Amino acid sequence: MSDTKERLVPIGERIKQARKELDISQTELAERADISVPYLSKIEMGKSDFGVSVLIRISEALQISTDKLLRPDIPETTIIAADDLSKVLDGCTPMEKASIIETAKNMRKAFAEAKKNKI
Repeated sequence: MSDTKERLVPIGERIKQARKELDISQTELAERADISVPYLSKIEMGKSDFGVSVLIRISEALQISTDKLLRPDIPETTIIAADDLSKVLDGCTPMEKASIIETAKNMRKAFAEAKKNKI
């Protein structure tokens, strides 16, 4: 397998996983990203190279950072968010912490539902 192919397969798999987490079809993602379904299929299988503009359109359609698609092993964005959340929770009572975490989970769920329903 070529170096390019070795890099494309995992990216394609992450795109597919993110699409499935949103519970949208290839057709819907292709429409949102303004690419053809066969092209998206080849990208998800790691069989087609693609440019930055396509990557950006796919990431925007999935509402996910390009970092997560390209290099999820680089923790910068996750660490920053975790640090911010840690600061918010610092000094809270256990009940307050549980409430904030539950609220965040509910918001995440609502965002996913809104994306699914295109609200």
